[in-house]
Amino acid sequence: MRTSRILIILATVLGLTTAGFVPSAQAAVSWTQSEARGPNHTSRVVLSYDDCPKTLTSFTKVMKHAKKKNIGLVIAPTGGCLQKYRKKYDVDLAKLARSYGQYVINHSVNHRKDMKTLSCAAVARELRAPGVVTNYGRPPYGRIDDSVRCGYRKVGMKPWLWTRGTYDTTGKTKAQVVSSVAKIATKGGTILMHMQWNGFNPDAISKMKAKLADRGLKVCRAYRGKDNKGSVITSPVKLPSKLPC
Repeated sequence: MRTSRILIILATVLGLTTAGFVPSAQAAVSWTQSEARGPNHTSRVVLSYDDCPKTLTSFTKVMKHAKKKNIGLVIAPTGGCLQKYRKKYDVDLAKLARSYGQYVINHSVNHRKDMKTLSCAAVARELRAPGVVTNYGRPPYGRIDDSVRCGYRKVGMKPWLWTRGTYDTTGKTKAQVVSSVAKIATKGGTILMHMQWNGFNPDAISKMKAKLADRGLKVCRAYRGKDNKGSVITSPVKLPSKLPC
């Protein structure tokens, strides 16, 4: 019986890897390909950033740059982060990001180390205000199981994790993060990074886009409506089931 289970797990991992999905060791968990890719059904690469920016100025610069270059980033701030910036600057980071055509998802209120230790109801509480109230979210550290999924369903939200992680939180330089993204990205993949580290700045993002283009990969575009035509506009609070990347 044990041998059979091992073979099934290996077959599953092989199948996901063949499809371009490689679970990151940045989270010792397993999830489905649809959970890793979220609503991106295109071949474009999604650059995503978790947690909280260092400053309002740095955050705004990235948002303006992304809109100008027609890049659609996925921003996943915690509820604690949103509270911090509301209190200090009277600014809603989620609303600000959307105004530049960027995609904002939930990342819990308190960024607990392992939501798998919580009940379904407790997980649901972590996904409500003051966190981002929307229809997609990313559990901290990618920790997910059936109880966590239950919490997401309870609040009408779907998990969106990532296909590959950059390990930017280990202190990688900007050049190292850019190099990592260029190396690990796959068609339709979602790359995990963090707003307080060295991949979250206009220069790094421009270089990521250029290096991915050298590999024949394009990045997700900013929101221009469901038909993806015209100029960049404010993105919706609830993301489309098929993101117009």
